[in-house]
Amino acid sequence: MSSTDADPQNLYGYTPTKGVCIIFVILYAVSSVLHIWQAARSRAWWLLPTAVIAGIAEVIGWAARAKSSGDPLNRNTFIIQSTLLVLAPTPLVAALFIGFGRLSTRLGPEYSRLSPRWYSRIFLTCDIFSLFIQGGGGGIAATASSDPDKARLGSNIILGGLIFQIASMTTFCFFMAEYTWRRAADRPFRKPELGYVESARPLSHRILSKHSKLLIVGISVSMALVYVRSVYRTIEFADGFNGPIAHNQVLFNVFDGMLVTLAMYALNFMHPGSLLKATDEDAAYALTDRSQTSFSRRTSPTVETYMVSGQK
Repeated sequence: MSSTDADPQNLYGYTPTKGVCIIFVILYAVSSVLHIWQAARSRAWWLLPTAVIAGIAEVIGWAARAKSSGDPLNRNTFIIQSTLLVLAPTPLVAALFIGFGRLSTRLGPEYSRLSPRWYSRIFLTCDIFSLFIQGGGGGIAATASSDPDKARLGSNIILGGLIFQIASMTTFCFFMAEYTWRRAADRPFRKPELGYVESARPLSHRILSKHSKLLIVGISVSMALVYVRSVYRTIEFADGFNGPIAHNQVLFNVFDGMLVTLAMYALNFMHPGSLLKATDEDAAYALTDRSQTSFSRRTSPTVETYMVSGQK
């Protein structure tokens, strides 16, 4: 332990390891660039203000931690990294909400208690509300230079925002799990809507393609990773800025840095934009193939012979 680690002016309680911070900066930068390219390629522009913003915030936050490795007593860099890294996963969660809402539209909204539109309205509103709560708490804590009571107030507000976020994610996971079960068991919650090609098809002919399965897995994995991270951050803030959890660098690197990194890359490998586009193509191909098969049967020589003989 260096002399600065025990310094009461060191809000980290340790000196951030520069090499680890640089690794995370690189990993988040690569993931963010991939998300920009993938979003442009699949025309999933809604991923820019969600997943991409999350990645950029992580890059800046970890860059601030890297700078703190040379001067852990610098309060400004601490505030930057503290604020950005607690807020960064929030827009990533928004991407998961939107992605699943759009997937449920394609696979059949009648299997869900909520319409696809309400997934975005309800859970995005909760996500934005959580963001403002955490941001407000971070702002109060940042201005509490020598007021421990004010710092504790800011910490408690952030804690409230995290708890609210966990509650909204838990509710979303329930709806998503129920939808997946109903879709797999072909047990719709309401009568099919006829607005989309999948909904217009008979229930027995719907196909859960490998692309839609991959997207469900990708959203589930990312949500689970961010969920565990949020639980960790909740415990951290409940323990206080000066608690042993907040002053443990290994815990932070693993349960914040690593988990959010894995969540970002899970969406790179199982990209919502690409997989939604592929799901559309699968549905269109299945419908076209079924129509062509029906046409072939109607015009086949065997059918024609049968029809002629029947007329005689």
